[in-house]
Amino acid sequence: MKTRLIFFFILLLTSFTWCFVAKAQEPDLSKLNSVKDKIDAWVAYCESLRLNTGNIKNNYVVLQQAALKGLTLVNNNDAENQSKFFLYTALGYYYQQKFDSAQYFFYESLHTAQRGNITKQITRACVALIPVNFQLQQTAKVDECKNIIQSIADTTHNPSLLKDIYYSLGTYYQQKSYYSTAQDYFIKSIELREKEVDTTKDTKTKFDYAIQCDVLSKLYLNTQMVDKSLLALRQGERFADVSPNVGNRLLSSFVEAFTTAGNIDSALYYNNKLEKQAANSPVFPSEIVSSSLNIGIYYINHKQYDRALPFLTRGDTIAARIRSPLLIFQTQMIKGRYMAETGKYDEAIALLMQSMPVAKQFSRELYSNVLKSLALAQKGKGNTALALQYYEQYADQADSLSKEKLSVNFADQETRYETNQKEQHIASLDKENRLNILELQNATRTRLFLVGGLAALGIISLLLYLIYRNKEKVNKVLNQQNDQLETLNNQLGIANDTKAKLFGIIGHDLRSPASQIVQLLQLQKEKPGLLNEQTRQKHEEKLKAASENVLETMEDILLWSKSQMQNFTPQFRQTKIAVTVDKEIHFLQQRIEEKNIVVDNKVDENLLQDTDENFVSVIIRNLLQNAVKYSDNGSTISIVNTAKELKVTNQSSESSAETLNTLLQNKQVSSKTSGFGLQIASDLAASIKANIFFERNDNTHLTAVLSWL
Repeated sequence: MKTRLIFFFILLLTSFTWCFVAKAQEPDLSKLNSVKDKIDAWVAYCESLRLNTGNIKNNYVVLQQAALKGLTLVNNNDAENQSKFFLYTALGYYYQQKFDSAQYFFYESLHTAQRGNITKQITRACVALIPVNFQLQQTAKVDECKNIIQSIADTTHNPSLLKDIYYSLGTYYQQKSYYSTAQDYFIKSIELREKEVDTTKDTKTKFDYAIQCDVLSKLYLNTQMVDKSLLALRQGERFADVSPNVGNRLLSSFVEAFTTAGNIDSALYYNNKLEKQAANSPVFPSEIVSSSLNIGIYYINHKQYDRALPFLTRGDTIAARIRSPLLIFQTQMIKGRYMAETGKYDEAIALLMQSMPVAKQFSRELYSNVLKSLALAQKGKGNTALALQYYEQYADQADSLSKEKLSVNFADQETRYETNQKEQHIASLDKENRLNILELQNATRTRLFLVGGLAALGIISLLLYLIYRNKEKVNKVLNQQNDQLETLNNQLGIANDTKAKLFGIIGHDLRSPASQIVQLLQLQKEKPGLLNEQTRQKHEEKLKAASENVLETMEDILLWSKSQMQNFTPQFRQTKIAVTVDKEIHFLQQRIEEKNIVVDNKVDENLLQDTDENFVSVIIRNLLQNAVKYSDNGSTISIVNTAKELKVTNQSSESSAETLNTLLQNKQVSSKTSGFGLQIASDLAASIKANIFFERNDNTHLTAVLSWL
């Protein structure tokens, strides 16, 4: 089991760009005359506390107290500075992990900035609120803040705002596991900062750049791109000396990247550098815990348990000193795995049970790892039933996590595509706006030129004419753009409906046959001794039939999805219906035999229809599948035809014609209901100018009718 630490906190070290102070020294306000000078000095002092440039112990407690004092220095009319001090107060609480209090003051900062219509402060408050609301698992508030800064990003060209907005949007999509989209935004933010980072003397700019390189490196690690992760870290390493916080984070991240890459010597080198740097610090940085645990994990993964123990002990000791609940949770989880794999099952179970609630709250991946380690420990202790129970829970979590990652990947790619399209559209509109501005400027200059050469009456008349003409042109352009936008929205709605239906069909119709194949393969792999030659042959036949069923189902879905395309048309030709019916009966022979059903095929061998053979095959197959599914055991399915109709009649006490006809008319896909096959058949029938309906002949017999128009 390969485990890599997942960090739960997003440090808000790149969200603000106020002045940087060399040392965290409290200013003497009595020496300053004006209120403005006092406020500016106190803002700078709070900023230095936030960055901890003086390496002060418990600097965030001091920051919180200083910010609250700052609020007493400003009046209610000074919305900008009031918003800043609310923000610093929130940061003090945030770094003390008092997230409820932090959220309250961040919102105070936001509301104050909105009251004063201060875009910079609105941006900074929303940028800070996104990780806090994520931490509190309040997704609606996260999306609300994201929408605010997204609207600012779509309308501003200010680089100082955009670099923070792009970083925040990257954080937002990273938390949603949309790694491709997050990567795009982080790179945009870093590119904006890179334009000035090598030439500026502003230490704060270098500070923010280094931290964002570290964040980008972790994103690359999440997607197993170790080389890119190390490259990002080396870009930030140039400015590791701007602050102890930056140096510690980069060294710890190097350890994580090299252990992931399997280069333990380099990881140990950077860990030693981190230990030496921490020796000069008045407090133990949390990065030592992360670094030690990552090295411990590497040795556990390589079964070098004796080498892992000192690092696990080191991490546990520092976590206990720092008293961080999440660091303690991480050490409990990793030590629990170590104990389980080294045969200390009681200690392992105790540690893993302590870590389970936190793992379940923060990460399904960590939770599944804890369940797997618990299963191993219980098995080693001899508690087979408990081991099986935990392993089944682990398997369920792993399967669910795999499906969720697949779904998130699809959503990520779709979001990335839509974002690129939106940005291209905004760029196009921006060019048009600049052209319009130029045209208006030219028109203005023309009017000014005419003023000097024409009489007052002529000038007024000409101005009225020009204004009227420009208004008409602008209205025409706006109407055209509105029409285009409405057309695009309609097309997008149709595409989204089709996509949702396709995904629902895939999830419904492939789950059952794929599950059957997996179960048959597991039986063949895990208990081959239970199968004699005759049973093995029958088992292989079932496996083949199940595989063919999956293939046929996939072909049905592919054919249906093609039928939804605007430019796809059926290929009409003379088709023998009897041959198609015989083929589909043969395909369902195993199911027919399992229910001891007799199929009475009375279709005229000379019956021809001008239609698409593939479409008809899918339609008949679904009608036969439906008949077999709802037929009573030992009953008879009758297939007859007229000149324009094909009828499939079966004895059924479970289904009704009204229910099935309702399913045929249903255009919405729900994974909790059946009937996707009938919906496919109905859509395909409409494409070949036919329709399907059900009718009840008596209380026991149900007939499916395929009628050509």
